[in-house]
Order: sequence, then structure tokens, then C-alpha cells
Amino acid sequence: MNRPVAITLAGLFATGIACTTFGQTVRPKPVILAPTNGFITVVTRDFSGWDLNRDGILSSNELDAAVFNPAITNRAAAALAALKQASRDPKVPLPVLTLSNICAITAQRQPDLALLYRGDLRRILGATNRVLFAAGPPRLDSIHQGRLGNCFCLAPLGALLHHDPAAVMAMFSAETNGQYLVRFGRRTVIVDPPTDGEIAMSSSNEHEGIWVNLFEKAAGTIYNEMLPPERQADSALDALAHGGSAGKMLGALTGHPFARITFKFAKDAALPPATVTNRLEDLRHRLTLAVREHRLMTCGTVTVTTPGLTPHHAYAVLNYDPATDAVELWNPHGQNFTPPTGPPGITTGYPTQKGVFKLPLTDFVNQFIGMAFEQAAPPTT
Repeated sequence: MNRPVAITLAGLFATGIACTTFGQTVRPKPVILAPTNGFITVVTRDFSGWDLNRDGILSSNELDAAVFNPAITNRAAAALAALKQASRDPKVPLPVLTLSNICAITAQRQPDLALLYRGDLRRILGATNRVLFAAGPPRLDSIHQGRLGNCFCLAPLGALLHHDPAAVMAMFSAETNGQYLVRFGRRTVIVDPPTDGEIAMSSSNEHEGIWVNLFEKAAGTIYNEMLPPERQADSALDALAHGGSAGKMLGALTGHPFARITFKFAKDAALPPATVTNRLEDLRHRLTLAVREHRLMTCGTVTVTTPGLTPHHAYAVLNYDPATDAVELWNPHGQNFTPPTGPPGITTGYPTQKGVFKLPLTDFVNQFIGMAFEQAAPPTT
């Protein structure tokens, strides 16, 4: 039987692998690696092919060229996606991506490139159905946000899909050259099929086709154009990676104006109780009217204390029930959650299935920061 071996960073020095990372001296510490590290095997095998100018460094441009290259598939694509995802993390800046530095980072597991690689490979291998739509209309419960920070564009999509799956299907059409047209409100975006590297980084759809991946590429293209030139990214997916405004994406998706409402009133202890009551009544009226008129809504968090909720995250508002005074939401992560102890509530959390859950309106305004409402289309002249 093969046994795991302990590899220290000092030992990596002895094999010619550099050990200076993040601009600091790294103290050698033992790290247990499996006898065969799939990530390192792939990187060692393919690094020279990714290093287009042969300078021994995988630059950001070379990394992007490889991630977005449809000819690079499977394990190689998963390894590239892991490096791309790690390079986006501002909390753990990477050193220059030489082969030796990549090996040293992998040994340290800061970030855990091998773990990222395994998750990306599962996502690629699981995306076996590369048709636009699988049998039947698209489903909200099949969507699971990937490692991009793009909840702000998935939340409006989830709201639309909940109300009108046929409208989502009508957004997409296949071209004879293999590209796809994606319609956003008054805009049409042409996108290429997702590469394996893009599939590894974007949302999964439970074998229900590639339409979510195409949506993300189109949304990234549109959002990138909204940014000032100095903040625009080199690719559509990079534009989504650091988050954005769900309200703006709701407006882009529908082609209609949108309005925002803040929930600061629910957290302001200085406000008279009558003022809070009036604000809640106004919100109930807005929600009831929006549901009746099938207008799309999103909401978002900053800091949360309720288990099962995600901080700094966008959600779709699916429904409001005046009889129970409860709001129904969808989390783009599409996760399940069961309160660990006690009855559901603001201190224990709310039962969640495939990202969908209900909570009282008073808890909603306590834990969320505000909402965006689709407005009626302006009259045509």
C-alpha cells in the first residue's frame, strides 16, 4: 500500500522548489500530501504549454488565454480554473506563478489549490449535458451559484424564472456557427459556448443544460459595459467576480426602470414606533402590488445574525403572502438548511430547500438591508 508522505517546505527547497511566497519568509512546516497529487501532476505536465512566451512565468494574460481556450478541457481546465480562482482572492495574494511557486503554494494549502482543483473537476465532469436546455422548461431548483461573486446577477434571473420560465427560454437562441444569442431587455449579446474552464468557475445546473453559464457570460458582458473604463475587466466572468448591484442587473434583465427601498428604518432605535409601523405598512403595500403585477424583486444582506443566511449576498424575492405576513426568498447558492435546534425563527434560522425559504416580514427587514423593485415599463411614443 502506498503511504502519504510528509513534505516540508525545506524539503521542497532541496528539490529546487522556491519557498518565498507573498513577500514573506515562510517557516518550513510539515504538510501531508497524498502520494500522487493530481493537481501538481497536471500543472507539471502542462505548464510549459500554458507559458506561451516560455519565460517560466504564467502571467495573468496567459492564464486567461488558457482558461478561455475551448481546446483545454477536463483536468487541465480544472487546474487552470483553480489557479484563476486563487488569483482573485485579495486576502491571500499569490506570488509570481512559476512552477516552483505553484508547488510551494500547493504544499502550504494557503490557498488550497488541490482542493479547488478537485471541486472544479467535479463540476466539469458533472456538466455532461452540454445542450442549451435539457428536457422541459428551466427550473429554479437546479441552479447553484459557483465561486464567482455573481449573486447580484443570479438573483434577478431567479425572480424571472420563478414567475415565467418561458420568458427565460425565450432569452436564448442558438446560431448556426455555434454561438448563442442572449437577450437582455433591449439588448442582445452574442456569446461563445462555455469552455471547461468557464464551467468550472461558473454556476452549476444539475445536468439541465448550459443556459445558466451562457446567461452569466452575457450578464458579465453587460455589467462590464456599465463600469467606468478604469474598472472594466478583461473578460465577462472577471467582471462578475467582485460583485455588483442586483438592482442594476434587474433593470438590465427586464429593460425596465427599477426602484430601491432601504430597511434602515427597522434598525434605527431612535425612530418612533409609529414611524416604523408606517414604513412596514408601506412595504406591505409595495410587496402586494408587485406580486399582483408580476414585477421582479431582489433583496440583499450586509451583516446577518440568523443562521442559514449569507452575508453580503443578493436574493430573489419570490412572493409575499399578506395572510401570513411572510416573504418567500431564493438564495442563488441553492442550498438546503435545517435549523439545528428549536423552532424556526430569527435566532435559529428558517427551513430551506434548494435555496427557497419563508420568513416573517419583521424578521426580513431586520436581517436584510433593502430591496429593488422592477417598475412598470415606460409608455412608448
